Amino acid sequence: MQNTDYRIAVIEDDPIQLENLVTALEQQGFMVDSFDNRQSAEESFAAGLPNLVISDIILGSEVDGGFDLAKHLLGYNQPIPIIFLSERQSEFDIYTGHALGAIDYLPKPISLNMLIVKVKNLLRITGNTTTSNADEEASKIPNLVLVQDQFKAYWFEKPLDLTATEFEMLKQFAVAAESSVVSYDALQASTQGVVERNTINTHICRIRNAFKKITPDFNSIHNEYGRGYSWQKDA
Repeated sequence: MQNTDYRIAVIEDDPIQLENLVTALEQQGFMVDSFDNRQSAEESFAAGLPNLVISDIILGSEVDGGFDLAKHLLGYNQPIPIIFLSERQSEFDIYTGHALGAIDYLPKPISLNMLIVKVKNLLRITGNTTTSNADEEASKIPNLVLVQDQFKAYWFEKPLDLTATEFEMLKQFAVAAESSVVSYDALQASTQGVVERNTINTHICRIRNAFKKITPDFNSIHNEYGRGYSWQKDA
């Protein structure tokens, strides 16, 4: 299944947040149906169910509108995964969301990069990959090869000693190509939030050291102050 075959319903009552969510998903090639209230979304579901629902909890005057939407979806024979987005982060709310079938419950303000990664991971887990591995994981950096399904990277044909988390961070440089800045947010999002902002530098040091075990004079990953990191050719 390609992204263009994957339909996502987004329910958000804030027009700016709704526009940002829809734009980010459409830029990845997804088909998106947007709604600013529960009722219109449920009417659309009656005509055809989406592959994924992304919904706020509070919808207009309905403080539990997202939860009510999830209850409505339970009435269909076809299970529809839900990702909740909400400022409500109490243990009870998170428990309720998952009890109603949510596969994730993300805090607002939402990181759009992290949301995109989670949606793509959902596709991968369900066997509906968004692109072929050859296209998605092809490294634009000479002498660096990635093997996504094994979480392995090779530098001059020698394996790099990386954790799965560090592999995902390195992949951001490989697909961005030389001289492109990889932001802190993109690095954090690539790990699904496993890596905190204040520990990114530590992981980058580990990645550098992995390269230095193969080429001791390695110095290609540069800090771009206040922005992130970049891979510089022949640095």
